[in-house]
Amino acid sequence: MIPSTRLWALLALLSLPMMAAGFFPGMGGLVVALDVLVIGLAAVDLALARRVRLAVHRHLPSKLSVGVPNRIEVQLIHRSNQAVQVRVRDDVPEAFSATPEEAPLSLPPQSQTRWVYKVTPSKRGKFSFGDVHVRVKGPMGLVYDERSFKESHSASVFPDLRGASRLLLSGAALDLVNLGLRQLRRDGQGSEFARLRDYAQGDSVREVDWKATARRGKPVTRVMESERSQSLLICVDAGRSMAAQVDGLTKLDHAVNAALFLAFVAVRNGDRVGLVVFADGVKTYLPPAAGRGQYRKIVDALYSATPSLTYVDYLALFKELNVRLTRRSLLCVFTDFLDEEQASTMIDPLHRLARRHVPLCLSVKDTALLGLLRQAPPGPEEAFQHAVASELLADREMLKAKVSMGGVQMIDVQPDELSLAAVNRYLDIKARGVL
Repeated sequence: MIPSTRLWALLALLSLPMMAAGFFPGMGGLVVALDVLVIGLAAVDLALARRVRLAVHRHLPSKLSVGVPNRIEVQLIHRSNQAVQVRVRDDVPEAFSATPEEAPLSLPPQSQTRWVYKVTPSKRGKFSFGDVHVRVKGPMGLVYDERSFKESHSASVFPDLRGASRLLLSGAALDLVNLGLRQLRRDGQGSEFARLRDYAQGDSVREVDWKATARRGKPVTRVMESERSQSLLICVDAGRSMAAQVDGLTKLDHAVNAALFLAFVAVRNGDRVGLVVFADGVKTYLPPAAGRGQYRKIVDALYSATPSLTYVDYLALFKELNVRLTRRSLLCVFTDFLDEEQASTMIDPLHRLARRHVPLCLSVKDTALLGLLRQAPPGPEEAFQHAVASELLADREMLKAKVSMGGVQMIDVQPDELSLAAVNRYLDIKARGVL
């Protein structure tokens, strides 16, 4: 039994005659009678609340996405003949934040009511939901009858595939003419012939197909597209520095979301895509292949990827890639540059790989350090933190400059810009025929 605000108010009012009984001994019996009456009413209210017949069912989507709100539905089936007021709360995993955490609901007689709330997971993997808790308010509003409904469910939290799809469909910053998922092209660039179309203002004279123009009697433009069946290997760092939190997610989660977006676009573009997850050694290796089946393998491999609290052995990674990759490929390495001692070991082997392949290093900026530098330090301790942050970022910039030498391309952007930046650079490399 949970007392309501109304019951606490009644008990507070009863304190007044109780204090008066100290001055008027004859009021003692009245105070006891009032106490018994209130307790009796609360007991009757509880009994009536317990007679309310309820059934509760939770409905989960088949897959949840990390870092974004996911819709959860709780269905309440009310089988009694009187309206009732309830409060509902769900047991969500510790790694989830729920909005709202609980809700008051009014259930009409003989009805079915749905409560929809959203959860935002902060981690990938498998999690378990607990019971659904419902407080049924008595008809007199004095007490709540609290019940727990056994609705244990397992939930699988995947990378943010929905966010990548929304970005792709919106076409924001992708500079794509054809936005359909079947063909992703950059018209007017590339080395393979795609189709002919009518000349449009702004087309280059070099793009005009003069033979087709003569046959049709009007200007016709030749549309080229990037070459297909090229090789892309996505390398994801799962070392200790990728465990750092940036904007509510780990750097590894940001890298995984961007890697899946990039893999999705490349597979739709007809390219062969592979995956490497590495830390102190190669944890997962999928050789480049084409088709939707390969994309599903990449999703399954990245679903369970977690940061290891170990150093990153770049030399071992690049040695293995040098043996495994016989075809010239675009190497997209998602990593971090905050640990200067660790990241500096990648420079020489990466430059050697650049002689055969096209390396692209991608990282997210540390927004916490950048935010710290934007504020003037109010005291000595904050000034020390300010100086350390400034030195870390300066070392990071020097390291990026060293890495970018020798034919290695660099992307270092805000976390929410990583997916689009990776895809745009991939499309630009294909369009320029670098591969």
